[in-house]
Amino acid sequence: MYRIVCLLLIALLLEIGPVNAQQPITLITDKGPVAGLQTPTVTTFFGIPYASPPSGDLRWRAPQPTKDWITPLQTTTFGNECVQVASGLFNASGKTKGQVTGDEDCLYLNVYTPNSAVAKSQLPVMVWIHGGGFTFGAGSLYDGSVLAQKYGVVVVTLNYRLGPLGFLALSTLSAEADGSSGNYGLLDQQAALVWVQKNISAFGGDPKNVTLFGESAGGLSICAHLASPQSAGLFQKAIIQSGFCTSPNNNVSLAEASRRNRTYGIRVGCPDANSTCLRKMDISTLMSTQVPGLRGLGNLVWSPVYGAGSLPLSLKTAFARGAFNRVPILQGTNHDEGRLFISVASPDGDALPLFKYWAGTGLLVGAAKNPRVLAQYPARTYSTPTLAFATVFTDAMFSCPALEVDSALSKYVPVFAFEFNDPKAVTSLKTPAGLPSLGAFHSSSLVYVFQTPLVGIADPAKFNPKQRALSDALGLSWANFVKNGNPNLTDGSQWRKFDPKRKNVQTFTPTGIAEKTIFADDHKCGFWSKLGLN
Repeated sequence: MYRIVCLLLIALLLEIGPVNAQQPITLITDKGPVAGLQTPTVTTFFGIPYASPPSGDLRWRAPQPTKDWITPLQTTTFGNECVQVASGLFNASGKTKGQVTGDEDCLYLNVYTPNSAVAKSQLPVMVWIHGGGFTFGAGSLYDGSVLAQKYGVVVVTLNYRLGPLGFLALSTLSAEADGSSGNYGLLDQQAALVWVQKNISAFGGDPKNVTLFGESAGGLSICAHLASPQSAGLFQKAIIQSGFCTSPNNNVSLAEASRRNRTYGIRVGCPDANSTCLRKMDISTLMSTQVPGLRGLGNLVWSPVYGAGSLPLSLKTAFARGAFNRVPILQGTNHDEGRLFISVASPDGDALPLFKYWAGTGLLVGAAKNPRVLAQYPARTYSTPTLAFATVFTDAMFSCPALEVDSALSKYVPVFAFEFNDPKAVTSLKTPAGLPSLGAFHSSSLVYVFQTPLVGIADPAKFNPKQRALSDALGLSWANFVKNGNPNLTDGSQWRKFDPKRKNVQTFTPTGIAEKTIFADDHKCGFWSKLGLN
């Protein structure tokens, strides 16, 4: 009898399948049921629409609610990426550089939640805003499963409109709405945050404990949400990684952008940048038409604009006045941010000759200030002109603007500052000629936090033991901040709040984690402050 029972149990288990197989699970949102997949550790829901497709008459309008549905929506595959032009950076998907890809029907988000938490817990929520210069990228490129399972949090990743579809400012468009235009991608992100407030409880998350986190353009987006009255109450903490929030050339007024983009609209083929004409224009024409005007090196062609509506003040002004959504802040940069962009400055792959270094810094700071920069960063003190230029770019565009933001925000809210500095950060990218290595390049810290492969960037399987420990420490500090508003680790290390007088920055390296007060000197921030570039 015992043998028969055992055989029956074995047969039943074989019929059910292995215990680690994915199982369907259905939850209810405010618009209808969604059917995801549950594993023994993580439950996922991919491609949940948080707004209607912004196409046709909805192109260049605020995101509109989706229609309700009754039949469970299958959310086992990612939704469309937003329309974008394939970049030369991180392009490991086989897309040709310059190729227009994606779809206007793209306002989808993804949820990763610990298996045991679904509809039972009120866990901290992390909402990820991806980078890509506001022109490329997607939430689906970032796997939140390890963060969810390892730290007991609910992770949300999202798409938002990019390029001209997300950030076209025009007087003709402003006349249709609330007197402003140009921040449609920012409005998309806000719509996703509203969705989180309405629905994340069903996924085990706490809508009263939401942390925004993002990198590069995603970090700049978070700074915009700090300054946007419309984002008030939608999040309780913020993590800004490499956000260049007050970097030179990247704070553009609505009026300035509208003047510039009027010529763009005409070039597209729409007299007087007529909005009706623009909404009928094919995507390829919109994405391939160049925006007129000369801009400094490092300037973003498409980005949030200030002056009305969702962003009344420039970020620098809002932070200086204390006119922002006051939440605890964790902000950091990478020690060698600028090394990644050498491949953009030298697309032929050659090392920068001396004259290109001189010219490159001139494009960054302007002809009048260039001699002072070259005197402060003489090429002879670096191994190559390429390294000299990468260092200038790091300090001017990332490190010192971040320190400026830390100083401004810390007058009103708790700020914890950090620097990621693995001099041999794991990567699948090729080191450009003229650099000793990519070092702790722009975006290199992401694989250390997510601990999952990032296409075109790196794979955590390549970590050595010290890098694995560094990854664990960085990820745990972020998780602690998400849970408690304090990133301090449990190993006794002390991470003190940022003090503008001490300029203390927590430094993460493979050999240890320690507070340092030399960050400003290391990146010559006193020089950049006097230069008046930031």
